[in-house]
Amino acid sequence: MLDSKLKVLLISPQHWGTMRVTKHHYAVELAKLGHEVYFLEPTEASWKWNSSAFELSPSDAQGVTLVRQKINVPYNLKFHAKGVFDWFIKKHIQKLEKQLGPFGLVWSFDLTNALPLKYFSKTSKKIFFAADWPHVPDAVKAADGANLLVSVAQEILDQYPTVSGTKKLLIDHGVAECFIEAGKQPFVKTDDIIRIGMSGNFLRPDIDRPVLLEIITTHSDLIFECFGAFEPKNSNLGGVADQETSTFINALKEAPNVILHGMVPPETLALELRRMDAFLICYDVEKDQSKGTNYHKVMEYLAYGRPIATNYISRYASDIDYFIMPEKAEMRLQLDNVNKLLSKLEDWSSVKLESKNYSLLTKTIINYF
Repeated sequence: MLDSKLKVLLISPQHWGTMRVTKHHYAVELAKLGHEVYFLEPTEASWKWNSSAFELSPSDAQGVTLVRQKINVPYNLKFHAKGVFDWFIKKHIQKLEKQLGPFGLVWSFDLTNALPLKYFSKTSKKIFFAADWPHVPDAVKAADGANLLVSVAQEILDQYPTVSGTKKLLIDHGVAECFIEAGKQPFVKTDDIIRIGMSGNFLRPDIDRPVLLEIITTHSDLIFECFGAFEPKNSNLGGVADQETSTFINALKEAPNVILHGMVPPETLALELRRMDAFLICYDVEKDQSKGTNYHKVMEYLAYGRPIATNYISRYASDIDYFIMPEKAEMRLQLDNVNKLLSKLEDWSSVKLESKNYSLLTKTIINYF
């Protein structure tokens, strides 16, 4: 498929913005390869009966056009009158295809199945990318109609039935070129302070908040530098804004050894992470949207060859040279894991796992048909 330039519709459950995760990076790489990319953002809260609307605007990435949408039916009807909802969504998709199509490729990352792939034109090739665990039946149905089902964990792929006409592809998470280039530069300390780096969306409810706060409090001599959203109004990746989250964020703000940098572009994050002595990942696997299988941020951290203390991650359970994590039976990050990390820091020699950039992975996926 790389021989021809495609008009690509990428369906995202998250908005375009400062923070970028898998779907944003793939959109950028598709555009760099010369494809015409339309990044379809989640549906707007407002709606009007039988009146779909699509608004186009340029993104900050060359070749990627943002598409804001308003659906023609109240979204909660999806849970109470599915047949009626689907009838309107079919019309919505038809209008989208008429206005912007035809699409050579429709690539969905949306486990909510808001715009089912099976309702798009049969002339379009379709990819469903299951980056997270399908916690509800709709997340499994979201792959219906796909020619190719892609995931970053075998455990996730196994949740989807084998269907005639649908190929399955297991890949690893990719890493943006800016992290690879930053990781090539040698690690040099500028002071005697040990700095622990964390990146991501700190509004996520699946962060293991009690454990993380215990680690921060216990190790008051360390500096924990946090890169990512901590205010709902500024997050393009969603998150929750309840009292528990507010209490957690306030605890981070008040901790004297925590620096909340907020959201930064990938190029800035790549340079900032170079300063870190080590990295920390702390999710509650029972709540985790990936169920401890694999995380996008891991490949970014690995680019620097610094040690990583983390909750259990099945993809890297055997890579003891890079990760300090609990046994599978425990799952949750333990204070002892962090202590072990600190004991290894002085004698740590940077070792880097081979990683694939998004450009290579994009070519692999769209050539797999």
